[in-house]
Amino acid sequence: MDLTPVRIRGKKRKAAEIPTVNTHSTSSRLAKHPRTSKTAKLAKSKKKAVVAAMPTLQGLPQELLEMVFLYSMNLSLPRASPDLGQKLSSQAVTMEIVMRIFFHTVEHKVVNTRDRKVTSDPIIQSELLVCRFFTWDFFLAYVKKAHGALITSRGKIWEKAGVDVPGPKDFDGLWPYRFMRITYLAFAEGFHIPEKVLHGPWSDDKASLLYVLVSLGGEIDWQGTMAGETAKEGLKQAILGKNERAVAALSVLLGVAQALDIQIIRHAVIDCGCNMNIVRHLLFNAQILHKSTTKGALNFHDPKLWLWADSHEGKGVLLKDLLKKADKFALEFYLEDEADWTKIKGIVPFPYGGSKFDTRTAFNDVVREMLVRLYQNHGRRITRSRREATVNNEENREVEERIVS
Repeated sequence: MDLTPVRIRGKKRKAAEIPTVNTHSTSSRLAKHPRTSKTAKLAKSKKKAVVAAMPTLQGLPQELLEMVFLYSMNLSLPRASPDLGQKLSSQAVTMEIVMRIFFHTVEHKVVNTRDRKVTSDPIIQSELLVCRFFTWDFFLAYVKKAHGALITSRGKIWEKAGVDVPGPKDFDGLWPYRFMRITYLAFAEGFHIPEKVLHGPWSDDKASLLYVLVSLGGEIDWQGTMAGETAKEGLKQAILGKNERAVAALSVLLGVAQALDIQIIRHAVIDCGCNMNIVRHLLFNAQILHKSTTKGALNFHDPKLWLWADSHEGKGVLLKDLLKKADKFALEFYLEDEADWTKIKGIVPFPYGGSKFDTRTAFNDVVREMLVRLYQNHGRRITRSRREATVNNEENREVEERIVS
């Protein structure tokens, strides 16, 4: 019996059994076909038209990309894409940008401050403050970096002379009369405080950054943004949360704009239990431009406030006394039993110190005049003419000399 042949898969066949294809005849037949030949010519022409892609910023090496950013100083570059933002967000790059936009805009080697060349730009600085990386911790790191750069620029002269250069340690406790001595941070006049620090939820770091920025002369952009309304809501949140440092800073910003109305004071007294330190900040700032305002939004003899005071014997008596003094512009920041301010604990100082105004100074007509002028000129000196600015500076020096004498 004959066996049935079985074909095994994968078995190697003889060369004669492998079919062959005549490529020459196939190509010749395709070439003779009109449509096929035309398609081949088009494919060949398209292949010649291909151009190599140009390199992009994302494709640059990290070092070269950082050099381009630092050379252009264009803050829009890291915002162009998440990839660029991530590559240009290192601590070294951000600190170098801040040093160039702040510290290096002033000739610190020139001893006489009047002869120093200043190129600080409040618009660029305001844009930089908005960035997410600019936090309280980063600000303290910048102070340390600027402090070291200033000492390095002066060489060993200060080291041999034993000169104590104000630095990061002066921000301990946030006493304005101490950290206001630091003049090399080079914040431009008229820079805007970012909205991110004008509202809650409030933390100690956020309130500290806002407090220092206000002390350095920062202002609210009332016309170009909604920062003013944000600050009003932020003040209400700070009063409710009993964050006195945030209240101290926001009371100045709203007091300068005459935006402290009776509703805010009622909120602090009636709705939030009348924390006397917080109410003190509100009334102290509200009294400064009270006489010059025409809005009629502030009444220190408000019936609702006085009715609340009548029903609360302890705080009510003190509240009435503060309201009476504020109406006469006679409310000093420290009360009579707080004469030794160095031993006072738990009271956040007024966010100004030094030559502008010192809350430790006894109230008189000259001090009142300085406070009014400080608030009226807050953030506006960059818009005045050179001659007008010189005249006002001379008047300010005369007032300061009268206080000292």
